[in-house]
Amino acid sequence: MILEAHGDICRLGYLRIIPCLLEDEAPKTFDFLASVLHEIVRGVGDRDFLSGRPIGLITSPVNARNYVTLAAELDLIERRSQRLGVFGKLYLCSRSASRFRRLVEGDRSLRLIDLLMLNDAEKLFFLWNIFVRDHPFIQLIASWAIKREKFRRQEAMIYAMEEAYPQALKRVMPRSRMKEVQEAERFRERRLMIKDKIEWIKSSQYAKYRHIAPPRFEWLVDCGILKRSGRGKYEVNKQTIYDPGRILKLASMPSDKIEHYFFGDFLKPFEKVYRPADRYEASRALLETYSLMSRYFGENVDLLKLECMTIISLIEAGSIADLNTIHDAFNSLAIQFPDKVYVTPGTKGGPPLAYIDASNLEL
Repeated sequence: MILEAHGDICRLGYLRIIPCLLEDEAPKTFDFLASVLHEIVRGVGDRDFLSGRPIGLITSPVNARNYVTLAAELDLIERRSQRLGVFGKLYLCSRSASRFRRLVEGDRSLRLIDLLMLNDAEKLFFLWNIFVRDHPFIQLIASWAIKREKFRRQEAMIYAMEEAYPQALKRVMPRSRMKEVQEAERFRERRLMIKDKIEWIKSSQYAKYRHIAPPRFEWLVDCGILKRSGRGKYEVNKQTIYDPGRILKLASMPSDKIEHYFFGDFLKPFEKVYRPADRYEASRALLETYSLMSRYFGENVDLLKLECMTIISLIEAGSIADLNTIHDAFNSLAIQFPDKVYVTPGTKGGPPLAYIDASNLEL
């Protein structure tokens, strides 16, 4: 669960720049990353898009620093080493990253809308990212939003902070930090004690609500689950590919089941938009994805994450396959080339690791 948040970190699109700043694997301080991020986006302009008054824009080194902190919470950055985190490395294995590499290197300019808006594959990537890293808080919020269908920001903030937040804290906090849970459980009581609306808005508790809850509604907007329907209003995005029933099921999953469902049954509606990948295409994408991942993770890579990123890669190329199809493709390669494609046990009880020697391997 993401414990450090700020009210201005509303746009997931900016996060695509940060892994590209760390690709050389040299450690970089958060302040340095923030200054470079701010410098990159400062000159970007798009007057037509700005007329819509988009929220969460990077306008200063201070809120650029907040986005860097969010990147660490999402494991795009590994906080201790100040190098790439697991999801940062995974993002760099996507086709999407090439645009932002070139932006960082100064070889390409992008409009503001390009920095903020996500394509389908990027929406899936970040939805996967936040559902894993912000579990179970974002799940509770998403489930409530789907069931409500339409709601105002104020009522959503109250639900998020007075019901979902205490529940989530109780599930993730160790006993040594139970005071924080107890404090959260008193939020409603303390709010109701403040009768004056202006006094409430000026209170430190309201500031906590504003910093923690609204960004999560906006992340769900960026990922396509919600849409804004007016000032301070949201509703379920019925034009999206996602199926609300599957979002509800995803929101009920324990953390160790999320990826299997997310890249399995959850993707069924995508079959109406993307053509099914055949076995050859799935195998080719698997080999290409392994080649990319081995640059960042070494020759033994997490098999499940390899299969998940292969699905992201296929969507970027205009086709679709689920986890079972990709896993069958891997097993078929392992049977056909047992000395070149195989699985080894994970270290210290970790997930199974895949090894592929693509040299002289012809499909």
